[in-house]
Amino acid sequence: MGFDLTALTTYTDELSLELIAKAVLTTDLMNEIDVRSGLSAGTVAINLMDGDLNVNDLACGWNPSGDVAFSQVDISIADKQVKMELCPEDLRQYWLSQRMSASADQESVPFEEVIAQYYVERVRKYNEGMLINGDGTVTGIKAQVTGANGATVPAGAAAWTVANAVDQALDLFDAIDESVKDREDLIMIVSPANFQTLRRALVAQNYYQYDQGDGRTLDLPGTNCKITKSSGLVGSSYCVAGPAGFIVAGTGLESDASTMSFYFDRGEDVVKFIAKWRLGVAVHQVNVFATNDLA
Repeated sequence: MGFDLTALTTYTDELSLELIAKAVLTTDLMNEIDVRSGLSAGTVAINLMDGDLNVNDLACGWNPSGDVAFSQVDISIADKQVKMELCPEDLRQYWLSQRMSASADQESVPFEEVIAQYYVERVRKYNEGMLINGDGTVTGIKAQVTGANGATVPAGAAAWTVANAVDQALDLFDAIDESVKDREDLIMIVSPANFQTLRRALVAQNYYQYDQGDGRTLDLPGTNCKITKSSGLVGSSYCVAGPAGFIVAGTGLESDASTMSFYFDRGEDVVKFIAKWRLGVAVHQVNVFATNDLA
């Protein structure tokens, strides 16, 4: 004769271990480009200067020629927010003994630090996607740097594979305008998948003498260009290369994305979570950039 356990649910220990947040893919594009802080939401203009230098043979008299031209590129900056309500009583049956107050008046939720840090990472991932793909009225890098907008598209541009990734990356570098080729801030922004494909291709072609990078960036062999991956390009074959300093991110405070807070609203008897930040991006002098123009 055995035990009849059909009326029971399987026991799960919900108390012994700390809460573990799920992994969030975040990358560091913001660390590579030009970040301008202290800006307000709306449209902010980047002022650019250009000019013609007309050199003539030496002669008497004053015959001026040439001019200085000013132009602008606009950054559309949007205000973003996250607001949530958390009811501590919903968790009482799970964490009463270890994490919840014995008092009936519960003014906090367990694991606030874990939850806050998790959403910091989620905001970073969102911002990375916004820089690349835009959001609403904010246009991202992918829509700004295109062949139609003046960027150079190398012949034979194709999706990267282990067999062609090195050549595709070098072709993209070669397509960067010669006027900026010697700059020290050249970057190539690719998807995490393309980044890993390039690393495998370098190994397959015996480029062992080159530094394989730290897992986030690597130097393209034979060039002065840094390859950086962006979580905003997950699932995309799009690649872009050019001066990092010509990609401008506008924000209010650089620390806004990590300024999040929990507070107890006694009037509604809930713990509230709030985050606010501001972000936009603009690429100026698109004509010096190169892109494979893929989706």
